[in-house]
Amino acid sequence: MNPEQIHQHQRKRIHQKHQKYPHPKKHFRFIDHLVSFVSVIFPFTTLPQIFKIWINQSAEGVSFWTWLLAIIFTIPLLVYAIAHKDRRLTIMWSLWTLFYILVIVGLVIYQ
Repeated sequence: MNPEQIHQHQRKRIHQKHQKYPHPKKHFRFIDHLVSFVSVIFPFTTLPQIFKIWINQSAEGVSFWTWLLAIIFTIPLLVYAIAHKDRRLTIMWSLWTLFYILVIVGLVIYQ
């Protein structure tokens, strides 16, 4: 394979000693599993805002600009995750994007 066609992270691994995945040590495997869990659960912390907006049909005290900026800065992170084929990051940033869209659409409707 041509070196230019090898992904950036794969090129780094060729020249560095990296840990195996899954790691042979239990505490590192625990951290790997914890990150997998948190990457899915963390975006759900947005649910109280979504419920407030959609169920109560009230956007009082919720800043449109804050959520708009959040999604603007999340999109490059999602693209990065997809480009690097990182499943955990792709799931996490996809969920964040979805929840941000729900908040923003609710803000537009109920403000």
